[in-house]
Amino acid sequence: MHSPIAAMLWENWQLTRVEAGLRLGLGLVGASAAIVLFDSGATIAFWILIAMHAWFWFSIAKLNGGRFMDGYKPGFPLYLLYTRPVPTVVFVGVAMVYDAVTCVLLYVASAALVGFAFGKPLPLLSVVVWLVVFHLACTCMQWSTRNRTVQWTASIVIGWPFFFLLQTHAASPQKIEFSLAENAVMVLIGLLSFGLTVAGVARQRRGDAIASLPRTAGSGGYPDWLVTLFRFRCPTSSATRAQVWFEFKSSGLPVLTIGFGVAILISLLFEISIPVAPARHLAVAIILLAVPVLLFALGGNAFGIRRKQGRTYTSAFEATQPYGTAQLAGLKVLVRTACVLVALLVIALSVWTFSPLVDSWGAWMADGKNDAAQGLMKLRRTIAAAFGGQTGYVHAAQILIVSIVVAGSVAWQAAREALRARYPRRLLLVQWLPAVWGVAMILLVLAGRSGIASPFLAGAIFEATFWISGAAMVFTAIYLLWSGIAERVLTVRYACGAVAISAAFGAALVTVLQPAGIPAAIGLGILWLVLLLLTVGVLAPWSLGRIRHI
Repeated sequence: MHSPIAAMLWENWQLTRVEAGLRLGLGLVGASAAIVLFDSGATIAFWILIAMHAWFWFSIAKLNGGRFMDGYKPGFPLYLLYTRPVPTVVFVGVAMVYDAVTCVLLYVASAALVGFAFGKPLPLLSVVVWLVVFHLACTCMQWSTRNRTVQWTASIVIGWPFFFLLQTHAASPQKIEFSLAENAVMVLIGLLSFGLTVAGVARQRRGDAIASLPRTAGSGGYPDWLVTLFRFRCPTSSATRAQVWFEFKSSGLPVLTIGFGVAILISLLFEISIPVAPARHLAVAIILLAVPVLLFALGGNAFGIRRKQGRTYTSAFEATQPYGTAQLAGLKVLVRTACVLVALLVIALSVWTFSPLVDSWGAWMADGKNDAAQGLMKLRRTIAAAFGGQTGYVHAAQILIVSIVVAGSVAWQAAREALRARYPRRLLLVQWLPAVWGVAMILLVLAGRSGIASPFLAGAIFEATFWISGAAMVFTAIYLLWSGIAERVLTVRYACGAVAISAAFGAALVTVLQPAGIPAAIGLGILWLVLLLLTVGVLAPWSLGRIRHI
């Protein structure tokens, strides 16, 4: 309270401290794993740390509403500062400097720790100017305007050249140096970004810019034009059909539309890549990103949890529907799972149908050494040979495994969003446990290689954590079943269905692995996965019941 600047810095820290911990942990784990697993691990680790710490704070940007997949809503997010007697240049400067400096400090700390731990130094001070100016440019594009077209155009015109500049200097991560002219140009861009941001925010503060309210996230958070793209009547013959129609219309149909659009885009990129070589990078990148984006972006938030500034909640419509919690959760998860599976199938068919066009690309030296086109065709032949020699029972088991895994992913993300609204701090602790365990295992491996600890100790700790996690899942599943049935959130039919699906998943895994034999360790791993799936299946309606009956 002694200084407005100190108060604003404290406010920014309160908003970003959780994301800062997540970025730091994920960066350390990802960079360490890259160095341990890959020959060119230092280069991969450098790009992982850059990807973690080069972007502005998403926890601040999302205050305006929107979602990460939409780039959030443009405009200055700390608009509550408009009513305070503080000059615009001061609170804009504090926010921009905080964003740039904190992210740069996180990168320098991560790179220094990873380089010291593995004896492979990563660039530190040589990329500080690039990181600071890139942050200033990103916040300028996000904050100086409320026009999304201007935002995306500026992102392409300014953002991509920055990464191309870094890529040209990152042939060897240990030696990244920018010339005096390049540093001068970057400093000039940083000053210009700051000036444009101050001018843009001043217009928003005076009301000269177009006013726009933060968008209220609907079920799945899809834009209205995408939800209303196809119109058809709601069936009124039964409540179940009406509920399926609502889930399909509000979130399932947008997933299918995006999936078909991505499939068409992939086919066009394969065609265009024959005469236009730069399009090949984009085609391969979209193929690699399609599955995780569909699973974790389009397959998430099946319960339609909404967010406003400082509040996470479910809508009154969702909370007051005259429908049982278990049946409602099952319908939401099943509809979203079916739509994600169809979208994945369409994309896979598009890739498989048009991938033979890679032969027409000719020699494509993507890394400057090896012909990537031949490598892609060899991978295609390997996949065809692997699946071509299998029986129909194995194919059916594989389809069942994929379907159940997608359903489990959708159910877990839906339950996570509901638990975040009800128990945010406890969920944060649970989410941190795997990252902490991963860091501990990496440190144990390093200690074993350096002779500080014996490999037997690392194996014993790994086995102990395996049994502890298995026991925890057993007790968690039992508690959720008991609590759900006692509170009348779960039904006997739903509980039996969750057990049957988990058993079918285990049987399908045994069918797929049977030709190679199943050692005891693999059998325990299958049992662990079955317990995990059962826990997630029971957790979904339990978490939905918690937010419907607050």
